[in-house]
Amino acid sequence: MAQTTEVNPELDLIEAFLADCLPFDSLSDEQRRQCAGEMGVRYYPANRVFEGDDAPDGLYVLRSGAVDRVDLEGNRLEHLEEGDSFLLRPQAERPKDSRYRSAEDVLVYRLDYPAYQALCGSHRHIDRFFRAQSRRRLRQAARHSEQPSYLLGPVSSAMSRDPLVVLPEDSVCRVAQAMTERRVSSALVAQGNTLIGIVTDRDFRSRILAAELDGRATIWSCMSSSIVSLSPDDSLFDAVLTMTQSGIHHLPVTDETGQAVGMLTTSDINVARENDPVYFVQRLMRMPDVAAMQAHLKKLPALVAAWVGAEMPATQVTQLTTAVSDAVARRLIALAEAELGPAPGEYCWLGFGSQARGEQLLGGDQDNGLLIADSVVDEALPWFAKLAKYVSDGLDACGYIYCPGGVMATSPEWCQRLSSWCQTVDAWLKAPTPDAVMRVSIFFDLRAIHGSASLCQKLQAHMLASTQNNSIFLAALAENALASRPPLGVLRRFILERSGDHHDTLNLKKRGVLPIVELARLHALAHGIDAVNTHQRLQALTKAGVMALADSRNLEDALTLITQIRLEAQVEQLLAGDAPSNYLDPKSLGKLQRGYLKDAFAVVNDAQTSARMRYRPGL
Repeated sequence: MAQTTEVNPELDLIEAFLADCLPFDSLSDEQRRQCAGEMGVRYYPANRVFEGDDAPDGLYVLRSGAVDRVDLEGNRLEHLEEGDSFLLRPQAERPKDSRYRSAEDVLVYRLDYPAYQALCGSHRHIDRFFRAQSRRRLRQAARHSEQPSYLLGPVSSAMSRDPLVVLPEDSVCRVAQAMTERRVSSALVAQGNTLIGIVTDRDFRSRILAAELDGRATIWSCMSSSIVSLSPDDSLFDAVLTMTQSGIHHLPVTDETGQAVGMLTTSDINVARENDPVYFVQRLMRMPDVAAMQAHLKKLPALVAAWVGAEMPATQVTQLTTAVSDAVARRLIALAEAELGPAPGEYCWLGFGSQARGEQLLGGDQDNGLLIADSVVDEALPWFAKLAKYVSDGLDACGYIYCPGGVMATSPEWCQRLSSWCQTVDAWLKAPTPDAVMRVSIFFDLRAIHGSASLCQKLQAHMLASTQNNSIFLAALAENALASRPPLGVLRRFILERSGDHHDTLNLKKRGVLPIVELARLHALAHGIDAVNTHQRLQALTKAGVMALADSRNLEDALTLITQIRLEAQVEQLLAGDAPSNYLDPKSLGKLQRGYLKDAFAVVNDAQTSARMRYRPGL
């Protein structure tokens, strides 16, 4: 049994800690001190599930340690660390599909459930924060098994704001004129701040025109008084379900006081569907030419910003942006084949780097190649050169700029038959010069984007067979992977860029993401693991017994955190009208986020030290 004796801690310590925690940082000093005085301290050892008498209902704030939210099979859905909080509702109200489990020894501050309810009742913004947190966790649970859907977004993301509100004594004619002037299909009828009815275009047809009602009649006499409404925080799925069940096409949106703050129509929901990634990609695949694709892709930055605003995990955002770039390449290939005629033989369009790994963000360049079957005759090779130029030019026109290093199918070096590719790889491995290692680092992250996937599989199998026991090559690859150190110095201080346009910032890609990517690639190639995505590589390394579970998860968490911060920073840049970059001023982060980022960099540093020891004989 865990030791759960509650004590009366030193209020100054708890209050100071809460001052750095959301949403308690928004309270006044007096309010925060009162809240701290109502909290008790509890200790839980590692691997303890929060349930039963050992975990009474209430709000738990993590003082130290880590807690995972897991499904019934024990799979992690969410990882919580110092400063994060979670709510345990009364036993009968707790979700049945997930639970909380201590990932290590933890110390928590606990606010009992009645005190939590009183806190939310006294501070509306606190209540909204925890309600949003609860909805986010529900959305994350849904996304754990399904693709993200626009229906998971809030009603506020699609509703029309500032709805037309009229008085019950207003005439039918006056309301019709107001609806025409505002170009809306409905009006809400309110008495003071109380919503009492709604009138729509259909009501005008069926209740006014069909009934030959006088235009001077009051709108009260013909409105619909059976009002169904939702709050701005309800999901679009709730809205669709409500409309379907009630047989309506207009749904008023009201706040906590019952006052109308918006109107949601079926047309609004159809427009919101464009924020659905599946719908976006489907439309992209039907574009008739490059100009139409360009116009469609202009919506992508706003779409990514919407996904991030809806708190979609960074790993899913990168997968979706990669899916978009895949679709662009495939559509361009289809357009090229329509112009050039059918391919004269079997081939595979390859994606390299972040696209191959499914980790692409906005603003990246193109890294691609062509893999041609050995059976293709020399006379047919010009067709593939034309294909490469068509697609590469189209990608550049669509925002995926030409690779500065020339890693494109338009280069003969990156457009070869399978046997020639194998010979090129063998040459790189036998003489691992810095240039060869650089090329291998790009090329060994590859994926079939279009065409014969079996050709890609044969090439990848040849590479893995050639690297496993090549200690000299692995040492050279390790030296390259260990060259870029995380930007963390003595006393856990950030090491910032010293010069150039980005001085006093952190390069999150070069000094944060890439070291993890390169470590995972190094270990995967050394042990014949064919996974390409970095998360999948780390998980496969654990299953193969190459990496301890704790080390693998730490690297995954570090990659997720750095990518999330990088993505959020890029969205801020986009919203400010700037081009997205990989640089971040750490002063823009809160104290807790800076601490988390330092922890992530420390994890990478430890992993690099371990790799240096493992591959030292070759070095």
